[in-house]
Amino acid sequence: MRETLSPTRLRWLGLLGSALMAASAHLAGSAGDRGPGWVLGVGLWLVGAGGLAAVWWRLRAVTVPGWLLVTGALWAVPLLLAPPLGSSDVYAYACQGEIVGAGLDPYAVGPDALPCRWLEWVAPSWRDTPAPYGSLWLLVEGFAASVSAGSLPLAVTVLRLVAIVGTLLATAAGARLARHCGGNPARVVWLGAIGPLPLVHVVSGAHNDALLAGLVVLGLLAAVELRAVVGRLAVAGAAFGAAASVKATALVVVPFALAVVPWARTGPRRIVAGAVLAGATLGTVLLLAGVTGHGLGFVRSWPATAGNVQWSSIPTGIGMAVGYGLRAAGRPEAFGNAVEVARLLGIAVLGAVLLIAWRRALRGGVAVAVPAAGVALLATALLGPVFYAWYALAGIAVLAAAAPRGRLGTLLDAGSAGLVFLTLPDSLGLVTKTKVPGALLDVALAGWLLTRWAGRRPPHPAEHSRMPAEHSWMLLRRSQTMLGRLRMLLGRADAWRRRRVRAVIRQLRSPV
Repeated sequence: MRETLSPTRLRWLGLLGSALMAASAHLAGSAGDRGPGWVLGVGLWLVGAGGLAAVWWRLRAVTVPGWLLVTGALWAVPLLLAPPLGSSDVYAYACQGEIVGAGLDPYAVGPDALPCRWLEWVAPSWRDTPAPYGSLWLLVEGFAASVSAGSLPLAVTVLRLVAIVGTLLATAAGARLARHCGGNPARVVWLGAIGPLPLVHVVSGAHNDALLAGLVVLGLLAAVELRAVVGRLAVAGAAFGAAASVKATALVVVPFALAVVPWARTGPRRIVAGAVLAGATLGTVLLLAGVTGHGLGFVRSWPATAGNVQWSSIPTGIGMAVGYGLRAAGRPEAFGNAVEVARLLGIAVLGAVLLIAWRRALRGGVAVAVPAAGVALLATALLGPVFYAWYALAGIAVLAAAAPRGRLGTLLDAGSAGLVFLTLPDSLGLVTKTKVPGALLDVALAGWLLTRWAGRRPPHPAEHSRMPAEHSWMLLRRSQTMLGRLRMLLGRADAWRRRRVRAVIRQLRSPV
């Protein structure tokens, strides 16, 4: 059966899966009455998303980026014509844009302050919540609301187009970056542009993480390709500053740009390069904050989602498991403290992961620094207080260019597809219905990782004792070789001197 399914047939089967997902958006995309129509919609969602993921997986061997882009564009059409899937954040974006247009401070009030004309479509948790995004994204939201003329579908379409542009930017820059990392541009398209994750949470959901991903990959490419060192760092810093003006989490990738510039890896040069890069990044953030007039209010409103306690964040899930144990022991009031402590430990672990990744990046050049930057972005998402599937878009976009192979590459590919199933069409998170097993899963995952780390075999003491001896023996052999060559050179020089002396004596003895 597999041999009869050509890439062209798989393309049309993927379109069928996309159409089923679009139909599910009409039936089950609204968090309203969950009646028979909703059940049917969820069924179509599972069949369509599962089928699309299977077809997408079968296309991973295709090596023509253009063909894959056309396929992705075809799959995107039904989703562009349907309501958003998997999340209602795009409605909150539109209402935040109305707040900007009305001249209110989006960092001080939520959509219910106007109230926003589309407030009924916004999730209750976002209706009175200030915007946690940077000034560049507020500019985009304000533009979408202003050109919509009161039409919510038009505002959603504008925001979707911005997200798609971000993904295309990440794809174009990632394809060039892949050549420096030994990667395949076709894989960049396959994983970063046409997979189930970008189709659901970029094309349909219009999440701003897509724009962040595009700017981050562009910054890394600028640091790799531009000729002048100062120009590399300045352009990269400007791209990173723009990305941080969408979401502040983009800042974790800034130090990795130093690792892709050979001139800036060691000594005082690293300090100078770091100053240029940091100055360009911070300058761009301040410039956008000043030009838009929104300032840096996102700093105080950024932890807007920290109140969501879900096991999709690994530290939060571990804290939940401990909290459930305390509840069983008669200490239910300690649940919140357990979660907070676990989150603090997660931040500490994240700091260690970022430091280790950066040190390895500095030693390995572009082929190591780029995947390290992707790992840093993914770790920031997974070890943060809250994790949603679309938070992984930036890390996956960078890793798509870095060409991870073997089990790591397979895990990345399968994980990106599996993230789609964390939410249902109406944004109902399955993590909210699986709290206890999910928390225990996080504990098991953390235990497995610790076991693997602790089980790494340290070098045997005998190996340490042999290393100096072997090193000394090598030095002795090299010294003997160098002495032999020196003796040979001295012998040749002496022979030349003797010949010259004899020639001079013959000239003196010869009659005039």
